[in-house]
Amino acid sequence: MQTADEFLPWLQEQREELHNVEAVAVVSMPQERVRLQSHKFSPHTLLPENSDMAIFRRFEWDSEEYSDAFSCLLRCSSERSVLIPFLRQQIQQLPARSAAADWGAGTGDLTQLLHQYCSPTFAIEPAPAMRQMLKQRLPNVQVLTGDLLTACPPVVLDYALLAHVLYHLPDEDWARIILRLLEFQSPDGQLVIVLKGGKFGCNLMLERFGAQPFDLMRQISMHADQFSDFELQVEQLVASVNTNSYEQTEKLARFMMCDRGLDEFSTPPDEAAFANYVAAELWNPAKQLGGWDYGITVCTIKKNPTPT
Repeated sequence: MQTADEFLPWLQEQREELHNVEAVAVVSMPQERVRLQSHKFSPHTLLPENSDMAIFRRFEWDSEEYSDAFSCLLRCSSERSVLIPFLRQQIQQLPARSAAADWGAGTGDLTQLLHQYCSPTFAIEPAPAMRQMLKQRLPNVQVLTGDLLTACPPVVLDYALLAHVLYHLPDEDWARIILRLLEFQSPDGQLVIVLKGGKFGCNLMLERFGAQPFDLMRQISMHADQFSDFELQVEQLVASVNTNSYEQTEKLARFMMCDRGLDEFSTPPDEAAFANYVAAELWNPAKQLGGWDYGITVCTIKKNPTPT
């Protein structure tokens, strides 16, 4: 998992590699939108929907407020306490000297976990600044240039991790990206994909405003014939976002909404409707606490055993 400072340049390069900006709904963020930074919505007063302030205010993904929201998410989420023990249990069962890779490594939090148990360990990272950080932080890890479409680990992999990367790319490309990564796995190798999912907080909010929820297994099932040679094991973990102010709650909810492009909603989201949703569903004024639970889909993919 990446810090805010590493996430933004990585996301820019990853998106530009996959599609040009005009073609990707996730990236398409028109500049001519209403600016409401100075307006503060009260969490106690419902706003008239379809008003003059109807356009949902998006965080520009290369802006300071986007970076600030991402940092806030890392502070407020319990995910690491749930995910890291799960991954460690998997990794500890690998044979000695298993080769591993972290696709989209950032500055290497999860790469470091892999390196504790695996050798050699590869970190695939497209952003030059992040690669330099990886080399300084983890000098014994082999840092590879490239991205999900171009990088080629030099050995077959016994364990590979793709954590919280795919939902920043178009859903329709997930299957072909996964199939490409599986080409680098050893006969007994595992590719472990981590993605938010399930009928929980952020996905429910996306659905409420007319966007598709993130659903890794739906995308894989749509291409089931291409995965017929593989065994899939799916675990659903649950983490939570916990906030102690309305402003913090709204910031993180807005950040989650921006994972979908404006044209991925059935109708453009309404700013007042969004503020009302946060106040009614994600914030408890009596306790002065907010947040939501969210699902973490962990899909482990292995090749089917070859009949003897």
